[in-house]
Amino acid sequence: MRKESKVAEWKVSKVEQIRKAFESYKTSAVIDVSNLPARELQKVRKKLRGEVDFIFARKIFILKAIEKSKSAKVKEMAKHVGKEPALIFTNKGAFELFKSLKENRQAAAAKPGQTSPSDIYIETGPTPFTPGPILTELAQLKIKAKVVGGKIEIQQRALLVKKNDAVTSQAASMLAKLGVTPMEIGVSLVAALEGQDLYLADVLDIDAEKFIEQIKQAYIDALKLGIEREIMTAEVTEYLLGKAEREAKAVEKLVNAQPAQAGQ
Repeated sequence: MRKESKVAEWKVSKVEQIRKAFESYKTSAVIDVSNLPARELQKVRKKLRGEVDFIFARKIFILKAIEKSKSAKVKEMAKHVGKEPALIFTNKGAFELFKSLKENRQAAAAKPGQTSPSDIYIETGPTPFTPGPILTELAQLKIKAKVVGGKIEIQQRALLVKKNDAVTSQAASMLAKLGVTPMEIGVSLVAALEGQDLYLADVLDIDAEKFIEQIKQAYIDALKLGIEREIMTAEVTEYLLGKAEREAKAVEKLVNAQPAQAGQ
């Protein structure tokens, strides 16, 4: 009979540490550290110390801890665990956590083979280059350019790399020559769980100020529509009553002024 091998105590302890962390913090998140230099990671950890706790472990340990969780929502996070994952735990909200991580990213040059996180464009305008082989390179990349005043000028905005496509060697070389740094170095949050709400990165990546302005504009537009259609909400009723009062006072003032005018 084959004797079962005993799991090392440190492995059991690591899995249990992760499992308990999911229960102890307001927000937990899966991050991807595959393209993150160790030095940059240390900078982020130092800056967020006391606010965010990182746990680094083998993928198999992370998946085992998720499997052992009693929460169905935690179990959902298993499908967002990538090739080189790590975990973040914090009492910040998910949106606040994403914002903190985003603020600590740095622009970087694109390397051949990297997956582009968004569409990469070459914008119109002058370049520092004089006519030469670079004109051919631009043409090969379908970038319209011509010589203006002795320098090469981009004539039309061009999509060089599509979102989620790999950056080619030719595209990476051109971006470097033009000084375009479309990539970002930083902690890449994949998914975050706050309470019972699971958010993916694209949902968390919002401009808070812009979002607030959009809400304000939506409120104004809704109020205008309500007034126009006389939809009697509390806000519309208050406005219409105020308008009626102003109009009544205007009529009263006009009526009171008529006898004085007749006697002149």
